[in-house]
Order: sequence, then structure tokens, then C-alpha cells
Amino acid sequence: MSSRVVIRFKSIEGFRKNNEQVLKIIKDDTGADNFLAQPSYPPAYLPPPLSQEAIDQLKALDDVDVQIIPEDA
Repeated sequence: MSSRVVIRFKSIEGFRKNNEQVLKIIKDDTGADNFLAQPSYPPAYLPPPLSQEAIDQLKALDDVDVQIIPEDA
């Protein structure tokens, strides 16, 4: 089962440290290179729906916040 999520970085250092890994996890899970991102620094990502495995990998990263979007939203 896949879930829609919002991915945010807790700090600029967290973004610098984890951004490449976050993008790799998203691409490996969805095949998507391009997806919605809030134009801020650090950005917030709204990728295509992710598997639970990918969500768990993202949650394991320091300074990365993953929020699941409710299905009825």
C-alpha cells in the first residue's frame, strides 16, 4: 500500500546532509525524478505516493520529518 506524504527538513544542515538520500529513496521507490516541491529553503517535498518501506527509510534519517497525508484530504 502506498501513502501520500509531505517531507520536510528540520534544519538547513539536515537538508544539506540528507537531501541526496531523500531524493534517491523517492526515485528508487517511485521512479519519479520530478514532483511537487515547496519553493523554500529548505524545501518541502510532495512526491508521488510512497511505499511503507520508503517511508520507514525516510523516517530513519536524522533531521527529516515525514507526515502522512490522510486519504480523505
